[in-house]
Amino acid sequence: MFRSVPSDARRGFTLIELLVVIAIIAILIGLLLPAVQKVREAAARTQSTNNLKQLALAFHSYHDAKGELPNFGTWEYSAWLFGPPWNGVPPRPQIAEACGWVYKILPYIEQDPLYNNWRFDVGLKVLQDPNRASNSGVSSIPYSAAGTWDSVRVSGAVTDYAANAQLIGSAMNTTPAGDPGAWASGPPSSFSRFRRKLEGVPDGTSNTIAVGIKAMATQAIQNRGPSKYTMTNGALRDSSDEPITDAGIWSQFGTVRGMGPDIVDWMAGGTGDVPYDEKFPGNTHSINPEHRSWLKWTFEVVRDKPDLDVYNRWGSPYSAGGLFGMADGSVRTISHGTGYTILYPLLGPNDGYVITAQ
Repeated sequence: MFRSVPSDARRGFTLIELLVVIAIIAILIGLLLPAVQKVREAAARTQSTNNLKQLALAFHSYHDAKGELPNFGTWEYSAWLFGPPWNGVPPRPQIAEACGWVYKILPYIEQDPLYNNWRFDVGLKVLQDPNRASNSGVSSIPYSAAGTWDSVRVSGAVTDYAANAQLIGSAMNTTPAGDPGAWASGPPSSFSRFRRKLEGVPDGTSNTIAVGIKAMATQAIQNRGPSKYTMTNGALRDSSDEPITDAGIWSQFGTVRGMGPDIVDWMAGGTGDVPYDEKFPGNTHSINPEHRSWLKWTFEVVRDKPDLDVYNRWGSPYSAGGLFGMADGSVRTISHGTGYTILYPLLGPNDGYVITAQ
C-alpha cells in the first residue's frame, strides 16, 4: 500500500532555488554597501566640519584675548630667550608665543590641562579627521626622555588640519624688505612675531582661509608622524606629517600650508612682478628663481591617494572636495582639482583678488 502525502506538506529548497536566493541576497548587499559607506562618509564629514569650525572659532577667541591671530612659532621656540631650561624642552605656557599655532589655541578648545602640563602621549580628537584610518592621534615616533630638540619636534599629537601660513605667519618671517635672508643665521636677541589682526584682512574674513584639511598620502595615514613611507615603486618619500610640537618656518608642513616667500626666507629673492610666476600678489618678496618653476603648482586641493606629494597641498579623504574653515568661522568645501589661480586668492588675505568660496 502506498501512503498518501498531504498536499500542504513542506518540501526543501532545491539547489537552484538556494542559489537564486543567495544571488539575490548578494545583489541586495551590493546595493546596500555603497549606501552605508555614503552614510558613514557623510557622518565623518560632518564631524570634520565641526572640528574645523571649532578650530576657526578658537582663532577668534585667541584673537579676542591676545589682540592677534596665533602664528606658527619659531625654530626651537627661541627657548634661549626665555631662560633655563633652554634646550629640548616640551611646549609650556612660558614660551607659548614661540610655539606652534595648535599649542597656542589649546586653552580655547578646552584643553587647558594639556596646555599647562604637556604630554607626548595624548592625541586630540578635534585635530583628527574621522574618515582617515583609525589612529591614536599621536606620532608613531616616541618621545625620548633625553630631551633633545630632535625628539621634541617629532613626537606628540599630530593633526589632520593645517593653518593658512599666508594668514597667520610665524614668529620668524617679518624680514625687512630687500633682505629676505635676514634669518639665515638664526633669530636675533629677540624675535619679531607676526601679529596679524582680523581687521588686517582687507580681502574679507569670509573670503580668506584660516584652516583646512591637509593633503596626505594614503600610505602615510597608516603610520603617523614625520617619517618616510614606501611608494608603490619602492622609493621613499617624506610624509610631511610633523606633530604639533614642531614649530617655525623650515619644517612645519605638518601643521601649515600656503607657504610663500613672505613666510619662508629661502623661497624669497630676486626680482619679478608676474603674478604667481615671479611674485604672489600681496607678498613683500618675490619668489626665488630656483622655486618659480614649481612653487605655484603646490597650491592645489587633491584627494588622498597613494604616493601623493603633499608638499604645501590641501585635500581630504572625501569625494566632494577639501573642507576649509574660513577666517570668519564658517566652513566651506572646495573641489578637488582646484589649482593656484583660485586657491591662492583664498589664501592671500591682502592680495586684492577676492574669490568667494562656495
